[in-house]
Amino acid sequence: MTDGGDTIHCNELPWLPLADRVSVKVIKLVPETGGYSVIIKADQGGVLPRHKHLGPAEIFILKGAGVHPQTGAYAQGDYVSERDQAVHDELMFQEDTELLMISTGPSAFLTPNDDVMFMMDIPMLEGLMARAA
Repeated sequence: MTDGGDTIHCNELPWLPLADRVSVKVIKLVPETGGYSVIIKADQGGVLPRHKHLGPAEIFILKGAGVHPQTGAYAQGDYVSERDQAVHDELMFQEDTELLMISTGPSAFLTPNDDVMFMMDIPMLEGLMARAA
């Protein structure tokens, strides 16, 4: 790290399991704010469970296309803005998809009854990284 900034070599980062046929690369964690930057890869047929954003998230689609139940159709090159407290239904990926997500806070992954299954937050991402090391 330097005072001028950092370059993260994302191609060298490991893919870590997140959900059914969905993986994540942890790019940056910001413990002071609870924010994080990740790349999410979903294989065709992968499922991202229902979840609630506990802070806004900005998403850039790197690869793939599909339809998000709440934000609409997306394709490579699109930008998606997800609002604080937004609840998103389960998302099944119709084709291989990769996206860059910069989140200002955690996401609570929910059961069908809206109980929290797990939190995607800094401690959870740190745990995934530690298990992969």
